Amino acid sequence: MTAPSRPQLAPADDLTGAAEIDINRAIAPLIEQRYSSPIVRPSRAADVAALIDTGFPRGDESLEHLVQQITSAIDRYPRRNTHPGFFGWIAPSGLPSDPLAHAMVSVLNENLGGYWASPVGTMIEKTVIRWLADLVGFDQQAEGVLLSGGSISNMAGIASACANHFGPGYREQGLYAFSQASRPVILCSRAAHFSVRRAVIMLGIGTDNIVAIDTDDDFRMRPDHLAETLRQQQNVVCVVATAGTTNTGAIDPLEEIAALCRQHGVWLHVDAAYGGGGLMSDLLQPRYRGIEQADSVVMDMHKWFFQSLGGSLLLYRDPASARQLFLESSEYLPAAVDQEPEDYAFFHIGPELSRRFRALPFYIAMRCYGLERLGRNVLHNVQCAEYLAELIGRQEQLELVVAPQLSILCFRFRPQGLVDTEIDRINSAIRDQIQLEGDFLMSATQVYGRPVLRVCIINHATRAEHVEGLLASVLRIGESLI
Repeated sequence: MTAPSRPQLAPADDLTGAAEIDINRAIAPLIEQRYSSPIVRPSRAADVAALIDTGFPRGDESLEHLVQQITSAIDRYPRRNTHPGFFGWIAPSGLPSDPLAHAMVSVLNENLGGYWASPVGTMIEKTVIRWLADLVGFDQQAEGVLLSGGSISNMAGIASACANHFGPGYREQGLYAFSQASRPVILCSRAAHFSVRRAVIMLGIGTDNIVAIDTDDDFRMRPDHLAETLRQQQNVVCVVATAGTTNTGAIDPLEEIAALCRQHGVWLHVDAAYGGGGLMSDLLQPRYRGIEQADSVVMDMHKWFFQSLGGSLLLYRDPASARQLFLESSEYLPAAVDQEPEDYAFFHIGPELSRRFRALPFYIAMRCYGLERLGRNVLHNVQCAEYLAELIGRQEQLELVVAPQLSILCFRFRPQGLVDTEIDRINSAIRDQIQLEGDFLMSATQVYGRPVLRVCIINHATRAEHVEGLLASVLRIGESLI
């Protein structure tokens, strides 16, 4: 009998060697660019494509060449979320420890499915989750899982609410079996993030079955309207409250909402994807009173916890409904009852099986900087927003449209003697011109159907001089446009 041919990889195809590049030196220019202006530069897709080799890869380019190509392209057409003058979207600023931590995550390349896949990673993630559960005020029964972002976390939280509402048969029979007699209903405020809409679409509930609750003058959910809706609606699966809305930074009255949910036996899901970082500050914690009564809470590490992308915590006060929904078993991966620490699996309470070691950067940051120090930076962001609001109030040509409840505010350049349409045009032009000048950036939005200048401060590098500089630019540009 002929011996089988023994396979052998050619030396030129061997991929096991270390990358022949000094990583510190390679990323140094990117680190130096973090606080450089302009924050963004106008571009066309064709301009960007001209700087990137979009041809099919032949594998003949050095790492040095590729680093230089990408660094140069980003320097030419940046979008620097890390810049202290970036006041636009709720974007991650990143911490100095993140490059090291994320490099460790890549080198380790562990799949955080559960203890058997990553004993150290599982222990670190459960430790991080315990820290954050303590911040929220959950007891030792609470569990959580770090997912890719707030959208998937909100969807998983609402899915767990469905499992809780419809009971054990929901997993096998699906939504159809339980919604024939009465449609499933999701309640949220009119200011809730659109990820709630996307969640009910993907879960098969449908956006027609969202009932939007009115908001008050501060853009917070109105408990009186919620109470009336809960009395009128049948088959309410959950109420989605928000701790830090995207447009105005509003915190819904969580205590009153939680009391109504308990009264009606309805799951309370709190979207604190943006605002959750405020819990790190002792002085800000009272603003979140009632969050400890939620059934599930979402907090994004890559927002106001200052982490680089990406990691979103989905936290359950009681994980039973989530485990009922997500627990899965197979011949190659039999399910355990999770009674022993060595049997623990994150995918038994969340939708992801393959999972990046998302907890490590936060673990390192927390150990390095400490909760109190990070919390003081969060508080400083709020103080900068309040300071800006005070400065706006002293200017006759400016109008504070939405005062900061956290670190977001909206204002308008409003000189006397101009009609509303002209004021709207000027404010849009101010925002565009500030972005072109490059030192500051504000995102476009509207309040009550009219354009405003929205400022979102969630960057640990932002200081009082940056908000002063922004205001000076707004006044200078606005006066030039009158």
